[in-house]
Amino acid sequence: MTSASASSASGAVAANERIRALVDAVDGTWPAEAYEVLLLEWAAALRDGVDEAA
Repeated sequence: MTSASASSASGAVAANERIRALVDAVDGTWPAEAYEVLLLEWAAALRDGVDEAA
């Protein structure tokens, strides 16, 4: 694993943890916009790792 792909993987893990924390903190009103932003960050981190691997 290159340092760039390791960085992308850690970015995806960090975004995933933020998604989990957001979901765990929901208290009745779903934060759709915040959730969408975190999903986009997660997807971008994964895509960066795929681009590096290719």
